[in-house]
Amino acid sequence: MSEALHKQAHCAPLISRYNKPMFLSCGFKIECKRSVAFSQQPEIFDSQISALPKAASAPLTPMMRQYFEIKGQYKDCILFFRLGDFYEMFSEDAQRGAKILGIVLTHRHGTPMCGIPYHSVDQYLAKLTAAGEKVALCEQVSDPTLPGIVKREVVRVVTPGTTFSEVLLDQKTNNYVVAILPQRNRFGLATIDITTGSFGVTEVEGYDQLALELQRLKPRECLLPLLHGESSDLKTLCEALDDVHVYFHSTPQNPEKILTHQLKISTVEALGLGQWPIAVNAAGFLVEYLRETQKNGLIHLKRPKPYLPGEFMLLDEATLRNLELLSTFHDHKKEGSLLGVLDRTQTAMGGRLLKQWTVRPLTEKNRIQVRLDAVENFIKEGSIFETLWEEMGHILDLERSVARLSLERGTPRDAMALKSSLQRLPLVKSLLSALNAPLLAELQKKLQPLPDLVSLIDASIVEEPPLNLKEGGFIREGFHEELDELRSLSREGKGFIKNLQQQEIQRTGISSLKVKYNRVFGYYIEISKSNLGNVPENYTRKQTLVNAERYITPELKTYEEKVLTAEDKSKALEAELFRELRETIMESIGLIQQNAEAIAELDVLLSFTSVALKNRYVKPQLRDDFTLTIQGGRHPVVETMNPSGDFIPNDTHFNAENQQILLITGPNMSGKSTFLRQVALISLMAQIGSYVPAQSAEIAVVDRIFTRVGASDNLSKGQSTFMVEMQEAANILNNATARSLIILDEIGRGTSTYDGLSIAWAILEYLHQQIGAKTLFATHYHELIAVTERLERAQNYCVLVHEDTQNGVVFLHKIQAGGIDKSYGIEVAKLAGLPRAVIEKAQHILKDLEEGVVEKGIPAELQAHHVDRSHSGLSSQGLHSPHPIAEKLKKVDVNHLTPMEALQLLVELKRDSEMDFL
Repeated sequence: MSEALHKQAHCAPLISRYNKPMFLSCGFKIECKRSVAFSQQPEIFDSQISALPKAASAPLTPMMRQYFEIKGQYKDCILFFRLGDFYEMFSEDAQRGAKILGIVLTHRHGTPMCGIPYHSVDQYLAKLTAAGEKVALCEQVSDPTLPGIVKREVVRVVTPGTTFSEVLLDQKTNNYVVAILPQRNRFGLATIDITTGSFGVTEVEGYDQLALELQRLKPRECLLPLLHGESSDLKTLCEALDDVHVYFHSTPQNPEKILTHQLKISTVEALGLGQWPIAVNAAGFLVEYLRETQKNGLIHLKRPKPYLPGEFMLLDEATLRNLELLSTFHDHKKEGSLLGVLDRTQTAMGGRLLKQWTVRPLTEKNRIQVRLDAVENFIKEGSIFETLWEEMGHILDLERSVARLSLERGTPRDAMALKSSLQRLPLVKSLLSALNAPLLAELQKKLQPLPDLVSLIDASIVEEPPLNLKEGGFIREGFHEELDELRSLSREGKGFIKNLQQQEIQRTGISSLKVKYNRVFGYYIEISKSNLGNVPENYTRKQTLVNAERYITPELKTYEEKVLTAEDKSKALEAELFRELRETIMESIGLIQQNAEAIAELDVLLSFTSVALKNRYVKPQLRDDFTLTIQGGRHPVVETMNPSGDFIPNDTHFNAENQQILLITGPNMSGKSTFLRQVALISLMAQIGSYVPAQSAEIAVVDRIFTRVGASDNLSKGQSTFMVEMQEAANILNNATARSLIILDEIGRGTSTYDGLSIAWAILEYLHQQIGAKTLFATHYHELIAVTERLERAQNYCVLVHEDTQNGVVFLHKIQAGGIDKSYGIEVAKLAGLPRAVIEKAQHILKDLEEGVVEKGIPAELQAHHVDRSHSGLSSQGLHSPHPIAEKLKKVDVNHLTPMEALQLLVELKRDSEMDFL
């Protein structure tokens, strides 16, 4: 019995949206096959079974038995079960799915259900994966017109880290899945972007280093092993990242074998991973997971690139945030960040690589130098630069196009993207051959234009193919003889049917006669009830409607068979020809990916060149010693966002003899923070290979850049502003070396004045005596000026301020040697718009404080109130009691003291003061 007939015999109607009636059983009794592949959340599946109706009068249908058997294998996924033109969800899947998707949840015989049209599945997958759900796509894999139940299989599991949805993916951002395997206090880390095939592996020591690497990668999905204790700690660490989803999975028996089999190599030593067993296991773990979810051989995965975190400058979360490298601090936008300034890349591949370079500055001088030399070569050869820049604008995303094709999700448009991009390579390669920078020569050798593949795609695919493979019409006329014949036959048949309507109108005299088509009946003639008397004898009634009858004729059925058979055969043949083309493309996948990598690197270097020319940057000179000298340095972001285009440059100089620490004093709003950040950004820009905003720059390569800037709290973790400040300071003091660059902007401001001053003082001395790193230390604690003067390698600097009696203070934004003993906070408050009464009151209080008219920190005007509270019994020894010496002085009659008595009194007061101090 066919699936449809079985359902009709045993079930009630399901829903009317299908082409054929679908039915659902009202009773459920089932024994389900279980799988360990996705077994981490068995309660989901078990609760679905227990929630099913218990009516025994209607047994479970074969279709629903099939559904629950498949669901049992994918317990942690929402199962999209294909029924005709819809994907259906049942039970708890339906409840979760309907809530996230905002679609109507219905019930049939007590079972929740909902569905979505198959042709718009991508937008629904995007919503579910954005919410952290995994979705198993279960398709009909046998002909539904054949007798018996339709065979169904899960063809893919879509997760946040494996989606290809253009709604979710940023063209210039990698979409990483990472797998983490712990071994004591060491971690193996594997990372794959399935949309590009990039594959990296490393090993890190300790949770802190792991956290730094995860913050740099910003993965969408973290895969953890099913372990107790350690996995819980790892889950907490991963969930602290922004926009990441964490999943647990069972680890394979032999991950190394999985990896070598995937890469078609005999041993991991060929990858340089012989000494990295934990990384190898993490890589095999991740490959196995992706194979299970994608149901594919993943032939587009590149060979994993092993790297040590020490090869790059480590940037912690505070530094990424405070320097606003990828996005702004407040609104998380690219515009206003360093990346927003540097990114003039023309390709998606270049944009992704620039983002990687920005958070992974180099620490090896020679590697930095070859990038700078390449930019210099472009600047000197301006015409070549301009032509290459224009060519980059015509190159599409080779990496993601070939990835989609390899995973059998690609379309003819992906093939055309490859063709249009590859055909630009001969000119690019030729232009590079005229340049002499070593890095550009290397990129020139890597480029492989693949002319035969370009010719094949050009000959086989039309210029503007349809998006959907099922539509057909994407193979060029003349490419395949049999296909041309089928198309001709189909066109002739359609032409006959098109003319048939006019012929039959003339023959029958029925002007309203229509020749129509639907998927159930094929072609038919429709005649209204009022004209049934004129129907010819050779018409055979097919269907009766309310206002019309539908007929067929032998001649119509003959041509219908020709048309539909030819059209079906034509589409099937086109699909087969495209599969053959895809296989041919896959034979060159390694070279295509090699081209993509070369184009991405070339695009970033061209972007650096374009930014340097536009913003008047200079080539930094790299140094091996401690020296860092910047003449006329500018903040790369602030200067571009200044409407007037004016920016006051400043000089910076560090040396090992007497300028290791620069203490910066000056009022708020004067430019201290901008100056601190611009020094850090210039240093970082130089180490990613970019020119820098300055008149000249000599940059000592640093191993780390640390920043402690601004005030922020972490209320979700119960951490106050001061606690966050101290944690960031502790991180710096525990991890900085003499080769680091440290930016400290206001240490100790989150607690009392004396506590804060003490901490800032101690940190300043520790940086000088114990660490020896280049340090910019901005503060409002003017007492530190005297501390700095006692330190051999510390210098005082300040921001110039002009005091104007008419207009108040004018901030000159210029750094000069020397300290400053005023903060001008009230002037800043005035600029901010505080009420005049508040400003005047603050000025009065400040005057009293500066003149010392206070008793133990209480302004003079409050002392009377304080004395009153003392007399009323509210004061005690610990609450501002009168000082004994002050009380003794009050009783002295100065006018009647002899000189000898005065000297004696002075001796007593001195003795009393010393005793009080002790």
